[in-house]
Amino acid sequence: MISSIINMEQNVKVSVCVPVYGVEKYIERCARSLFEQTMTEGIEFIFVNDCTKDKSIEILERVLAEYPHRKDQVKIIHHEKNGGLVAARKTGLRYAVGDYIIHCDSDDWVDLNMYEKLYNKAVETDADMVYCDFFRSYSPSNVQWIRHYGSCNKNNFLGELISGAAMGALWNKLIKRDIAQKNDYYCPDHIVMMEDLLRVSQMLMLCEKIAYINMPLYYYFQNSSSIVHNITPVQVQNMMAILDFFQKTFKGCVRREDIVPRKILTASYLLECSDLKECKAKFVQYTENITLREYIKNCKFLKRSLFVYVGSWNFSIGCSCFKVSKRFWAFLRAGANLRIRVEN
Repeated sequence: MISSIINMEQNVKVSVCVPVYGVEKYIERCARSLFEQTMTEGIEFIFVNDCTKDKSIEILERVLAEYPHRKDQVKIIHHEKNGGLVAARKTGLRYAVGDYIIHCDSDDWVDLNMYEKLYNKAVETDADMVYCDFFRSYSPSNVQWIRHYGSCNKNNFLGELISGAAMGALWNKLIKRDIAQKNDYYCPDHIVMMEDLLRVSQMLMLCEKIAYINMPLYYYFQNSSSIVHNITPVQVQNMMAILDFFQKTFKGCVRREDIVPRKILTASYLLECSDLKECKAKFVQYTENITLREYIKNCKFLKRSLFVYVGSWNFSIGCSCFKVSKRFWAFLRAGANLRIRVEN
């Protein structure tokens, strides 16, 4: 690994870790929102170049040149070979020296006082983890405030994360360094789906106190090329491995009403990738003993529950219905996008 570390500031309070790969369209927006933070001292920004093939790093360095006062607060780490998102985040963690650590995705951007607010809340409450609301963004002018209506109780929050009621992302959670940098978490580098939730859930169990800011401070951009919008069999296998890990590791900590929605969601992806060798057997395992009432309860929330319910009666029919529905909605979205282009 070759590192172009620019001078490290002493007494760092907050480390922000940013993986960089294939984001030349978005990195400038992200970097500017970081370098214009109201937290001017005691913060460092760690960018991990995961062997990006585009001009992301060139753009980053050009933007950094416009903020000379940030130069000593920036580290740019270069991987010798592409390792994927999980590996890039682990690299960022290794180089982080802040009292608290947080992640930021390089196709997203942040409110200009995000890290100051999170850090002040952490100090004020002596919290191990502080999290905030966020905006789901489809464009800079089209954003939706995603609020958290749950609990700061550790076990309740864990259930909300696993069920999907709370966002399991790393980027809106500031975490004490001794918890964030533990190296015995289960989070293999090959994981490319739900890796945030996998790590957050394990860190959460080590937290004594959790604090919350009911303000949207992060802009989560819905990038159509992101892996979460292009599901593959490998990602579905990741989801199955993670669900199995949850059921084994958090047995007794998570209520049935929290694990059932995750089972239904995972089963719906099995319908989408029904050619997987172990697909049908896993589908039967995850849907076994789920009641009609539980399907109905989760239908609106997951929007996939109906097809999973059909699949629990007949797997082949469930797969066919799911795929037809997906093509139908893709056709409607394509028509809507075409109409917008014509109107513009």
